[in-house]
Amino acid sequence: MTEPPAGPDPLDHHQSDLAPATSSGSRGGRAFALGIVAVTAVIAPFLLVRSDRFDTAALFVGVPLVLAVIIALSPPAKSLHGLTFRVVTFGLLITSAFLHEGAACVLMAAPLVYGVAHLVAELVRQARQLRQHRRAALAVVPLLLLASLEGSAYRVDPVQTVTTERVVAMSPAQVEQRLQRGPDFSAAKPFLLRLSGYPTPTAATGDGLAVGTRWSFTMAGGPIVTEVTARDSRQIEFAVVSDQSKVQRWLGWRGAVVHLAQRDNGNTAVRVELSFTRRLDPSWYFGPIEGAMVGAGLDHFADSLGLVESSRD
Repeated sequence: MTEPPAGPDPLDHHQSDLAPATSSGSRGGRAFALGIVAVTAVIAPFLLVRSDRFDTAALFVGVPLVLAVIIALSPPAKSLHGLTFRVVTFGLLITSAFLHEGAACVLMAAPLVYGVAHLVAELVRQARQLRQHRRAALAVVPLLLLASLEGSAYRVDPVQTVTTERVVAMSPAQVEQRLQRGPDFSAAKPFLLRLSGYPTPTAATGDGLAVGTRWSFTMAGGPIVTEVTARDSRQIEFAVVSDQSKVQRWLGWRGAVVHLAQRDNGNTAVRVELSFTRRLDPSWYFGPIEGAMVGAGLDHFADSLGLVESSRD
């Protein structure tokens, strides 16, 4: 007697349903593990700088230990992007270890570094899979090489100017009195400065606004010394004499101008312009970042001088 044909094995069907879930779970585990690696490698050096633990075993032993354990326990990388991610992450960690306070630069640059690395990895992957599009995919590489020369072979708009303006319920003479008194940096910092830990002055000393007068601003690493170079009833100009602060790694201060314009209602429009030379490239990436940081610092400086926006204009 002929046996009826066997139907599909329910167990096989059940296992086939589990296979995608297992694969998806493995991918999710790898993504989660890589995310922890990235956060550890990029954030840990920055936090160690903030807590003054950068020259301790916490960086040179502790952080590599945590990274090694995470990577050893996580599923192996099964793609070019996964391998790229791990290599770049370790590169950022090593760079942070040697840059010390410059770890903040690494933190700012991390999205750019990851983006370029994964873009190249994707181009290589496509060139391998689609031979007919290989030339089109690799054509982007020379453009990236040209872009990588910015800062060494050429520069794009390195001088930047940031401006803040306040209309205050004071006369120009009263505003000058506030300037002569100097800033009080106990005022709360803007959120961007608190989030990034960007260095700002902690104290200022000076004795007036006469031409030739110098003001010294206490900063991490060393003071910034400025000098009044010009003054009249409408504006006061300052030039930077010396800068020993840690900020000089990222930018070079050029000077500042305070403009005063009295309004018909007795208020005064105060406009402060601060110019600097950006020392980080590429310009399209670091230009907006440094502009935002300096702008937040300039707002903090205006608050420290008590230049509060008037409720009536």
